[in-house]
Amino acid sequence: MKKITLTLLSAMVSLASLAQVNTIVSVPNPNTAPGTTGLRAPNGTVGHTVMRGQYFIPTSDLTALSPTITSFGFDLASGVSSAANGTLTVYLQHTGAASYTSGTTWTTAGMTTIYTGSYSIPVGASPATVDLTLPSAFNYTGGALNIAYEYTAAATSTAAAVYNAFAGTALGATGASSTLAAPALGGTGFRPVFRFGTPNTFTNDINVQSVNAPGKYPTTFASPQAITATIFNGSNIAKTNIAVGLSVTGVNTFTNAQFIPSLAAGAVTTVTFASFPATVQGINTISVGVLPDQNNLNNNISITQSITCDVWAYNPPTGTYTAGVGFNTGSGIISSRFATPVASTCTAVRLAISTDTATPGKPVYGVLLNAAGTIVGQTNTITVTAGMLGTFQTLVFTTPQVITANTTYYAGLAQSAGTPGWFPVGSQASAVAPTNYYTSALSPTTTPAFLTSNLGYFGIEAVFTSTCGSVGLAELVSTSKVSVYPNPTVNGKATIAGLEGANTITVFNMLGQSVMTLTSDKEEVSIDLINQPIGNYLVKITNSSNATKTVKIINQ
Repeated sequence: MKKITLTLLSAMVSLASLAQVNTIVSVPNPNTAPGTTGLRAPNGTVGHTVMRGQYFIPTSDLTALSPTITSFGFDLASGVSSAANGTLTVYLQHTGAASYTSGTTWTTAGMTTIYTGSYSIPVGASPATVDLTLPSAFNYTGGALNIAYEYTAAATSTAAAVYNAFAGTALGATGASSTLAAPALGGTGFRPVFRFGTPNTFTNDINVQSVNAPGKYPTTFASPQAITATIFNGSNIAKTNIAVGLSVTGVNTFTNAQFIPSLAAGAVTTVTFASFPATVQGINTISVGVLPDQNNLNNNISITQSITCDVWAYNPPTGTYTAGVGFNTGSGIISSRFATPVASTCTAVRLAISTDTATPGKPVYGVLLNAAGTIVGQTNTITVTAGMLGTFQTLVFTTPQVITANTTYYAGLAQSAGTPGWFPVGSQASAVAPTNYYTSALSPTTTPAFLTSNLGYFGIEAVFTSTCGSVGLAELVSTSKVSVYPNPTVNGKATIAGLEGANTITVFNMLGQSVMTLTSDKEEVSIDLINQPIGNYLVKITNSSNATKTVKIINQ
């Protein structure tokens, strides 16, 4: 189980991206095992006056790399607090090895020096990238690479830079010294994300970078939803009249096309599609695509969305949330930003609890923050038990929170300080970096900070008041004697008795999704939920006059 420590200022890992002159390929794809490190690349402090690192890059990380490498760089999560710089020398070597074999002895024998010169570490807490132009191109002939670099500081900072990194096993060795003496190296399973640049020969490459749509959207909003997409021009020339299409399939269907009049080489823009009505509860597939071009590997992105009764969430409708994210021994709030299209009332927060074994016995509670980051609502506090690991828990606000339409709010989990370190928020990996998570202090005084590191989707969901699928709908006079037994079910089976005339029976899960529908004119009907997850369900009975009765049933 992966444990990821958050800081209150976090940053983004870069995927492969295209620039006007160079194609920049980040290796490895940081989404496969995202992390950060301040110890395995020049961090700018006096503890890194001299720093050495050597690593192995497998062939599988380099499939997108073209034969000519013209630049090298790093991906930083955050920079130094004041100017820090020095001299950096970088070496590359082709290797037929299948894993890291250089041990902890510093050696550059047989390696090619690809860069030696100044290296200025970016200043500031924001994410940054550094790309160093090579004095002459390195000819990459395929296969794996060994890489090594050595940094000697000229100016240092008090705050260390943090690099985005890949976590694995036996990836290399690194060491640092606070003096000009050569440091001893130690083996490491962390490797910084490297950026290799090659000449961009594409004259027609349009890239769908991201699709912004909630993973769960409630019909209780009774309002069409607007979907946006980020489009990038990876061509080495400007492009005009770019067609971008939206297709929604599943229980709701919709199509729309938008045109970008002009987009400069290397530029990014956001496309907003026409709003579409999502009135039927169930699963949609949302796809955004551009026309075929010289690089068809980045032309389409598809995501899955659930139209629910009363739950809004950024995370997808399915998946497991086992990876743990948190503040380690510290405290803070992890939240998801949302805005409702209509005035509504938020009653609870559903939170995925990770499988981190240090979490049981620790308290968590849900919060609602306003746009300024102030806590405006707080739920009950629960003490996590071992049985809660890997599950969603619903935490109810002590007072239902009135939500103003089209206004920014943040729903999230609050973690208190504690030892040993713990990581309560469950997450699942994402191939595309999510763009909707934030961190803030436990007693927030500023707007939550955008969490740009791709740590996957977090299980954070907001629950709203609704009438769909809720007990308390109009009762059927003709079916006032309707009963469901046994309740809880036995091996998933139950019987609905006391029916009169023709009826439609629909079973909903607690997300408002229909899991079973049948019609009958019999007095008794059997239902079978053996293939459905254990939990609470609602059985809604509708007669020919559209009068309804809803009964809660427990499947076990």
